Amino acid sequence: MGIPKEIVLLTVGEGVWRYTFIADEAGGLGGCGRVPVRSDATVEDAQAMIFRQLADLTRTLHGVEIDVAWSAQAPDSWVGHVRHGQGRPLPSPDA
Repeated sequence: MGIPKEIVLLTVGEGVWRYTFIADEAGGLGGCGRVPVRSDATVEDAQAMIFRQLADLTRTLHGVEIDVAWSAQAPDSWVGHVRHGQGRPLPSPDA
């Protein structure tokens, strides 16, 4: 798994949240799954849960801290733009 650079969060139905993350080119694979939150969870709850999971995994596998800035794409989807460390963007693949 590479370092996440973008997260897509979708609400599929009441209490059903799915995500996909895209990893940086250096690390290869991204992933997808379901966010394990209660059925009455808000979008902020789902965003926090997936962020914690990816931040913990990235810290463990790569020794890197990340943070995320979320933006709405539609009423049922959000994109999280992942940044490296203290708000620094992830390096571009051609850098």
